[in-house]
Amino acid sequence: MEIKAEAENLLKLFERVVPVISWGEFGGGGQIYTLPVVVEMMLLQRLSEHGTQQEAVHALLGGRLDRLLPNSKRVQGGRISANTGGYARACGRISPETVEQVCDQTLAALSDQIEAEAKWGRPVLLLDGSSVRLEHTADILKAFPAGRNQHGLGHWGIMKWVCLHDVRTGIAQRPAWGPMYGPEAVSEQNLAKKVLSRAPAGSVIIGDGGFGIFAFAQEVIGSGHQALFRLSKARALSLGGKSLPAQGEFLVCWKPSAQERKKYPELADAEIKGRLIVRSAKGFRDSLYLFTTLEQEADEIVALYGERWNLELDLRTLKGTLRLEHLHGKSQAAVEKELLIAVVAYGLVRAFMATAARRAGVDPRILSFTQAYGLINAMSPKLCSPNPVLRQQTYDRLLDYISKAKLPQRKKKRSYPREVWGRGKSFPSKHHFGPLPKTKSK
Repeated sequence: MEIKAEAENLLKLFERVVPVISWGEFGGGGQIYTLPVVVEMMLLQRLSEHGTQQEAVHALLGGRLDRLLPNSKRVQGGRISANTGGYARACGRISPETVEQVCDQTLAALSDQIEAEAKWGRPVLLLDGSSVRLEHTADILKAFPAGRNQHGLGHWGIMKWVCLHDVRTGIAQRPAWGPMYGPEAVSEQNLAKKVLSRAPAGSVIIGDGGFGIFAFAQEVIGSGHQALFRLSKARALSLGGKSLPAQGEFLVCWKPSAQERKKYPELADAEIKGRLIVRSAKGFRDSLYLFTTLEQEADEIVALYGERWNLELDLRTLKGTLRLEHLHGKSQAAVEKELLIAVVAYGLVRAFMATAARRAGVDPRILSFTQAYGLINAMSPKLCSPNPVLRQQTYDRLLDYISKAKLPQRKKKRSYPREVWGRGKSFPSKHHFGPLPKTKSK
């Protein structure tokens, strides 16, 4: 991982990435809430403890965005309203397409500053999908219908999304999303095809068994990437033979099944040459079946696939620490912008962690995201100070603290069992109440 240039702080990064554009160019008006100001406030809102609009407005009033504010009479006179109405309306005027551009520009700037770890001369990206719960509004349910089970129709809208994260730094590409249920429901494989177009040329794409199908593997190879996918046992037996040993490596020529040829006629004559690796790996209930087009040693391939677990931790962090488990926007556009801003915020924290790890000579993955997130949030006021000496001192101290915020390495097993508790988000049963009964006056 090579550090080309270190961002002094979040605001400096946004000054380079987001141009100072007036609202007039976006069909709106306003002297304070320009595009950079609103995007930065959305970012600070996502990085704050409670994530409220009031916290973002307080950050604006506290001077944390002074460098981005226009030179207007209201700003000079200190007459910025403390109410959230103006900020809320400004957020609504930004289109999801504009936030997508901001997301792509910011992540590209991060990639320009911090080159992703290139294993065997290639970027290595982890691929997976997840879901997020949405509010119960007519617009949301139309775009992202609720699921249904044996108890009936659910209450919350559900969005499915797929992402690509760098194996070492954890910095993400812009995700792809769609409805998880309903007539327009999309599969993870179709969403994954969209994010493939944003992967650096010649990347290694690592996916679990959900992506280990011929049609998607062909898409990866056709896009100029290398593939490393886990296969189901049935697919591995079909590819390598009816009796596979517990350990082994085989040269194979993967061709679509009869069902796949029927579903994808254009793939009827396609084939992929690669290797099938079988291992009895620790941590896996059954044997591990891997298909890859890489040429490295089998043990290195198996070890690399083991790092796919990092993406599971990344998704947990996004849904927990950055509150992506339940988005509270009341419209399709609002939740899409929330998701994009969360990915930008996540990438910025990961960039600080990668910079701190580089300075300390350690692996970024051993550092605690939650601690880095808290430190950045706590020190950001001083990072925005007009005093350049104080800014630089705070920046250096922040990186030093982040480099020491290492994840615990437990040598012994826990003394208590780990259990999963519900999060208390279930919607109560419906109750219809009629008018209150009349009472006789005494």
